[in-house]
Amino acid sequence: MLRRALVAAALLTATVTSASAGSYVSLGLGGDPVLQGELRAAADGDGDGGNGRLALGQGFGRLALEGSLSRFGLGTDQATAAGIHVRLTVPIDGAFGAYGRLGLERVWLGAEGDRLGDTTADGMVGAIGLEYRLKAPLLGQAAIWGEVSEDQLETAAGDVGVRLWTLGLSVGI
Repeated sequence: MLRRALVAAALLTATVTSASAGSYVSLGLGGDPVLQGELRAAADGDGDGGNGRLALGQGFGRLALEGSLSRFGLGTDQATAAGIHVRLTVPIDGAFGAYGRLGLERVWLGAEGDRLGDTTADGMVGAIGLEYRLKAPLLGQAAIWGEVSEDQLETAAGDVGVRLWTLGLSVGI
């Protein structure tokens, strides 16, 4: 299954015309996380306090490699995640595009992690999103984006998940 997805992504990348390449910084803010599994029970319900994501990326045509830091509400505390992701963008029409993001993350669970028997969790994250690219007068390339992401993490208490929605802005550097 994973092999098929990689082959499809490679073919799609090869057939799509080249997009802007270069470095960018991205900042996003979103709503409260939807917690799943034992994480929901440990945090006494869903997260509180929204989420934020800061990413640095390097584009190579339609593909980009990103490193990110993010935070989201987790019960009475905040969880912090650090990750590395591959992002594939596909044009839709004009300046509109869609993208998928897949990567690995480490999450520090804060005080709520004690209830799970783990203060950290490792796992995968996937996201789908839409973006609108524009040219900023002084900044060059920029994009307004919105995405839904899903983290699947392993803890001592079992597998847990976090779903986030985020809106943001990316600017070329």
